[in-house]
Amino acid sequence: MEDDSITQKIKLIKIEEESSKGNKSKKKEKEIKRNYGIDLLRIFSMINIIILHINLFGKQLNLNINNPKYKSIWLLETLAYWGVNGFGIISGIVGYKRYKFSNLVYIWIQYCFYSVLISLYLYNNNKMNLKSLILSFFPLLILRHWYVNAYFSMYLLLPFINYGIMNLDRKIYKSIVLFFFLFYSVYNIIAIILIKKNNYHFLNSGYSAFWLIILYIIGGYYGKYILENKKSLSFLKDSFFIIILILIYLGSSFFSSEINFILLKKKSKIRNNLFIDYLSPTILLQAISLIILFSRLNIKNKWIIKLISFFTPLTFNITLIHLRLFKENIPIINKFFRYVNKLNSHYIFFKIYGLGIMIYIICAIMDYFRLLLFNLLRIKRICIFIEKIYLLLLDKINF
Repeated sequence: MEDDSITQKIKLIKIEEESSKGNKSKKKEKEIKRNYGIDLLRIFSMINIIILHINLFGKQLNLNINNPKYKSIWLLETLAYWGVNGFGIISGIVGYKRYKFSNLVYIWIQYCFYSVLISLYLYNNNKMNLKSLILSFFPLLILRHWYVNAYFSMYLLLPFINYGIMNLDRKIYKSIVLFFFLFYSVYNIIAIILIKKNNYHFLNSGYSAFWLIILYIIGGYYGKYILENKKSLSFLKDSFFIIILILIYLGSSFFSSEINFILLKKKSKIRNNLFIDYLSPTILLQAISLIILFSRLNIKNKWIIKLISFFTPLTFNITLIHLRLFKENIPIINKFFRYVNKLNSHYIFFKIYGLGIMIYIICAIMDYFRLLLFNLLRIKRICIFIEKIYLLLLDKINF
């Protein structure tokens, strides 16, 4: 009997060892499958979004056309404008295979956390009234961050969108993606030139859930059919391909910036930022070219991987932090924008990109402490629990 129990224990130990080995191999497979180039691009896109907000709230876009900084600032603007589109497409690349209702709850809690935290600071310093403080507990009811509101609306529809991505015939899917580009991007330019107004399809110049859904669907196609089935090219072809992608990105930026300058100089009736728009084909091409370029990066350095892995989960909330602070009348923020206004045209690209990186790092560190607090309070487990309760209630409701 004792021998039998000993042999049983040995068998159990072997099973546990095999299962642990299997789990380790699965983890290794996940690490191999994870595209750190896409994660790096997510970080880079957020830095570019910060630059857009520095230019906007720093009133750099209101410069006179004769100002020596004018052309440099608008070129910088076009170089950074792809950021929102890039972020939306990346969401489709990494998200089309999975959906969790608990993630939606987690996003909502994060949104409320920063909304209430910053509002409490402003209320304590007599920069906000009681009504605004109460409204901060319901950030989705007010247009505080259009992207998060739009993303939240899109996330509710993701089960249907993901099902379509996974089951749609490739030819039909490809034709839909091409139609999106031609009708909502190229046709939009024609509409602006001919009738001086945007294409009427609830896109709101890209500031909408509908546009995020389109970007997500484009990202899903790239993730499913191109990224997962990419073929290795020879070094010569690969190098040539990289140069072409960089030229598309830079060429689109210069073209958009130059059109802006020409239209403004000639005082054209067509709006000068014709191609500096989220729906613009040049801005969309920028995002797509960078996604192809970064997704082909073969990052193997452990320290770089650790750095990317640290910043990636913190990136989404950076928009919640910096944009809200930029909008408020806070002394340190006002000093920051006064400094931005005093910048001369000499090395303006490096200065503003440096400021963008600095703000990104500061906001990421702030969000890291939020993450530690959420882990301590087990917020993710609470979200999963809320999901289970919600599903149980749905099972009891018959309709």
